[in-house]
Amino acid sequence: MQSEIREISPVLVEVTVEVPWDRIQKDLNDTYKELGKTARVRGFRPGKVPRDVVRQMYGRQVAAQVTGTLVEQGLMEAVQKHELHIVAQPEMEEAPELQKGKPLTFKAKVEVRPKIEQVAIDELEAWQKPIDIPDAEVDAEIERMQHQHAEIQVPDPMRPAQEGDLITIDYTVSVDGEPKEDLGAEGRQVEINDEHLLPALKEGLLGMQPGDEKIVEVAFEDDHPNETLQGKTAVFSITAKELHEKLLPELDDEFAKDCGDYETLLELRLKIREDLEASAKQRADAELKDQLIDSLIEHNDIPVPPSMVQQQQQMMMYEMAQFMQLAGQQGAPGADFFSGIEGRAKRRVQAGILLGSLARQENIEVTDADLDEKFQEIAERTGKHIAKVRADHQEAQRDALQSQLLEEKVMALLTARAKINEGERPEPQEEVEDVEEEAPAEDEGEDS
Repeated sequence: MQSEIREISPVLVEVTVEVPWDRIQKDLNDTYKELGKTARVRGFRPGKVPRDVVRQMYGRQVAAQVTGTLVEQGLMEAVQKHELHIVAQPEMEEAPELQKGKPLTFKAKVEVRPKIEQVAIDELEAWQKPIDIPDAEVDAEIERMQHQHAEIQVPDPMRPAQEGDLITIDYTVSVDGEPKEDLGAEGRQVEINDEHLLPALKEGLLGMQPGDEKIVEVAFEDDHPNETLQGKTAVFSITAKELHEKLLPELDDEFAKDCGDYETLLELRLKIREDLEASAKQRADAELKDQLIDSLIEHNDIPVPPSMVQQQQQMMMYEMAQFMQLAGQQGAPGADFFSGIEGRAKRRVQAGILLGSLARQENIEVTDADLDEKFQEIAERTGKHIAKVRADHQEAQRDALQSQLLEEKVMALLTARAKINEGERPEPQEEVEDVEEEAPAEDEGEDS
C-alpha cells in the first residue's frame, strides 16, 4: 500500500491511501476461499460450492467486507508510517468502491496532536502569598466547636426568642395573594443566627415565643434562583411551636478534652492552627499550580484538536453530574457552569498536551520505586497493608496513579524553574487603545 499525507492545519491532516489491484485480488480470493468452506447452497454439499457460484451469490457482501478491511488496514499502516498521533476516528468524505483491475484509492481526514518542537518554560511567572492564619480564624473554629458541644434545653422560665436560639415553626407562604404550598413547611427548626437565614425572616423570628403568630414580608431580588420569587414580596404566616436555647460549654481544658485527645485548651488551639495552615497551604499550592499552567499556556500557544475539547467538555459535565449526585442535588448544573465551559475544556486539553510533551522533553518518568513509595504512603495513611494497597491498584487504578505522580514531577520542575513572586497576583491590566487627538483644522484664509 502507498500513502501520503497533506497537512490541512497543525491538528488536521488528510491521508491518501492507494491499494494496488494485486493486493485487492488476493484478499478477494482468500475471502471467497474461506466463504466457500461454509457456504450453504441448495444442490451442493458444504465446501463443494463452485467459486463462480459463491461469487455470484455473495459478490457484493465479499466486496464490502474486503473494502472495509483494506480501508482499516490502509489507514493503520499510514498512521504508523507517517508517525501520526491521532486523537479521533478518521473521517472519510465518501466510501470507496472496488473496480476490477484498478487500485483502490481513498482519502480520510484525521485529527492529530500538534507537533511541539520545544516547550518553553524559562520565563514562567507566578505569585504566592505567605501563609498567615490570624487568631480570629482560630477563634472562629473554637466557637464552631463550642456550638457543636452545646447543650440544648427549653428556657426556664420561657422567654422571647433571641440571637442564637433554636425555634421550631410552622409557616405558609403566599406571593401576590396566591398560596405557594411548595414553599411552606411544618415543624421546621431554625437557628436564629443561621447565616443562611433571610435577614427579614430572622428579624421577624426574634422576640417570638411558642404559640405566637406573626406575618413577615420578605422582598426578593430580581435575580433570585426561584423564578416565582424574582422581584416579588412573599408573605410568611408564621406560628412558633417550640423554643430551645443553647448552653455553651466553658472554654477551658475540660472542653479541650471533650473535643479529642487534647490535655489543654492551648494544645487544641495549636492543633486547630496546624490544620488551618495545612488547608491554607493546600489551597495556595492549587492556586500556584493554576497560575503556572496559565503561564505555561501563555508562553506556548498551541492549537488543540476540536474533538479533544469536545471529549473534555463531556468529561467535565459527567464529573459535575457525579458531584451533584453525591451531594444529593437534583437536576442539571446551573448556567454558571456552562458559561465558558468550552474555554475551560480547551485550557485542560492544552495543559495536558504541554505537560505530556514537557515530560518527554525533560525525560521525566515514573519508576517502580516511585510507585512503591506512593503505595507505602497510602498504606500508612489508610491503615491498610501495603500488599492490599498494591492489589487495589491494578491496570486502570495503577495507570491513574502513574499519571498523578508524573504530573506532580512535572509541576515540581515548573515550580523550580519559574519565577515565584511573593504576594498577591496582580490583576491583569486592560489594554487601552491609543486614540490620536485630531488637530484643529487650520483656517484656509484670514478674514479681510
